[in-house]
Amino acid sequence: MKQFLGLALITSGAFAFVACGADGSGVSDNGFATGGTSATDSGSDSSTSGTGGGIVIDCTPGAKQCVGAIPQTCGATGWQSGTECPFICEQGACVGSCKPGTTKCSLDLLETCDNAGAWQPPTPCEFGCDPNGACKTGCVAGEFNCYGNEIRQCNPGPPSSWVPKSPATVCSPTSGQTCDAKTGTCVSVTPTGSTAPTGTYYQYAIFKVGGGSAFLGGHDVTSYGEYVYVNRQGKYLDVYKIGILDSDNNGTIQPNQHPLNPKATGPMEQRTIELVKTYDKTADNAPVGQASVSSLYAWSNDTVLSLGPVRNGTITEYTFLGQTNAPVIQPTATTAMSFFGYGHWEKRWYAANESKRQVYSYHEPTKSWVVEFAYPDMAGSHMDGMEVVVSPKTGEQFVYVSDMTSDFIGQYIKRADGWHQEALFEYDDTTSTAVEGFGFGALNHFWATSGSVLFELGGGDLQDDVGNCPDGVQACGPGLPACGGAQYCKEGCCEDNVPVR
Repeated sequence: MKQFLGLALITSGAFAFVACGADGSGVSDNGFATGGTSATDSGSDSSTSGTGGGIVIDCTPGAKQCVGAIPQTCGATGWQSGTECPFICEQGACVGSCKPGTTKCSLDLLETCDNAGAWQPPTPCEFGCDPNGACKTGCVAGEFNCYGNEIRQCNPGPPSSWVPKSPATVCSPTSGQTCDAKTGTCVSVTPTGSTAPTGTYYQYAIFKVGGGSAFLGGHDVTSYGEYVYVNRQGKYLDVYKIGILDSDNNGTIQPNQHPLNPKATGPMEQRTIELVKTYDKTADNAPVGQASVSSLYAWSNDTVLSLGPVRNGTITEYTFLGQTNAPVIQPTATTAMSFFGYGHWEKRWYAANESKRQVYSYHEPTKSWVVEFAYPDMAGSHMDGMEVVVSPKTGEQFVYVSDMTSDFIGQYIKRADGWHQEALFEYDDTTSTAVEGFGFGALNHFWATSGSVLFELGGGDLQDDVGNCPDGVQACGPGLPACGGAQYCKEGCCEDNVPVR
């Protein structure tokens, strides 16, 4: 479509355009195109000269397109080219987090970039992953490998294969042992990280039994979408719907807003809670075990998993539609777990129990729980909370842990050289509420139970790795596209240099 622009409009007009963010939503680029000072064609792409003191352009102002990997926007003088995209260009905007077809190694797993510029879930490499981004084709004599809790050694072949170490060596997870592939020995895990806080978070909703809310009490909480699920007395599975109101009447819902939160200062938005349904253990076959030691995990709002029904490390899947239970994890050796989570990035289950501040992962081929890491005493009497969350901004997978009577949440991540404490978050809990399990979900926050209280935790530094960017805002950071126009990267999201609130 051709449009004729008069000289007065060209010299004073400004055209804002919308670009698509990495998540496929629209995001303001805050780029402005201004016209020249004469009626001659000053554009370099597809403008044509006009007559009568104006310019005829071969595009609609504000339109966008891609020329290869270069985004273009129609301005006052025609198509204007932007900076070449680092990954792919789609509908005139830089999107994606990788170049299609490329590969990389992460924790000896191989990741491949799809046609949409997104890293796909990693796949294991039998002999490890080479730094150049390909699975190794064999092993070398003298190398060791961990197969669950069993230590294996290399039979160079050809062809190469892993065989049980001689003499046979199987590490004991109940004794806190884990396999060390570098030395081919069993080692005892020691606490990783410190007890010095490095960040903050805040307490939001507090729903008390008998406090005027719909909360009936319980333990072992999980969440999915806007729903929260709670194990009550080992007899009932209560389903609650969480809502949030624009109680400060500023026209925007701000779940992270808190009087003490410097990243979102203001009055807390009012939360609401509604009891949607109660499932009975006997009548509805609800998957609830002994209260406070039978963690729940919401796979969706139709499927919830739980530890048990026998406390031996088994995980059972329950579907609301059919009201049926089916085991999805059945270890061959009894390991009493109390809470668990799922690592979507590597498709792996993690679990822990109260007596030891140790986190385990499940090895399906050997049907065994394997010790991953231990963490230090966080001033609580014992461990009582664990969750696994993949950052929606960076794709990194974190394990979060908590003690029962403490006000800390530890953040852990596995890197090439082992597990690291990425951060230790604290908050000022004026209610002295105990943690009896917690899960992540509603409002992109953690939800914890104490028996008589359901409460919400998030915001501050904790939110940086668990929160989404606002609608229409592009995620940024390592491995992600740079912010365009006059924007910069703030807390994993592109933001204007002069924020408009």
